Amino acid sequence: MSIQNVLDGICQYFGGPFDAATRTYRSSLVDGVGVVRRAWAKRDNHADYFNGMPPGTRTGSQIVVHIAHQRETRKAVGGATSGVKRVAYTVVLHCYIRSNTPFAEDAQDDVYALRDALVARLRQDRTLGGAVFQAGEAVDGELSWIEFEYGQAETKDELTKNYLSMQFPVTEYVFA
Repeated sequence: MSIQNVLDGICQYFGGPFDAATRTYRSSLVDGVGVVRRAWAKRDNHADYFNGMPPGTRTGSQIVVHIAHQRETRKAVGGATSGVKRVAYTVVLHCYIRSNTPFAEDAQDDVYALRDALVARLRQDRTLGGAVFQAGEAVDGELSWIEFEYGQAETKDELTKNYLSMQFPVTEYVFA
């Protein structure tokens, strides 16, 4: 499977079908996510953070799915010239959050709620809808991990912006 197929599959798992007109995944399958992207946008559209949410929703986000690292190793299970290759990716979900809450503390609570929703979605299917062999799980004695980084909120003109990243390993096997 190509890296583009893996990336597209991960984006679909979190964001629904691809919308070619906007180059986004606009049917988010995670509460609090307006759109999922497979690359950073040239222009930041505030409405994307709240896409598909009821009017008056206080906090929304958009996610950029980024494959930050890739490693390939051979697993010879059928002799010296036969076997499979293990392809391991490090995936980062860059979550950009905007909130219209009266208090920044409430916006921070919404960041934690987004984190919980992302973890719940990840745990629903270790194959991410068939996009990969497994995500966030250990293989061959390696450590399993899901890691988070929380940003510091910035408030200006009654809009609170924040950032959250979720990082996890993804594995696939190819015959080679």
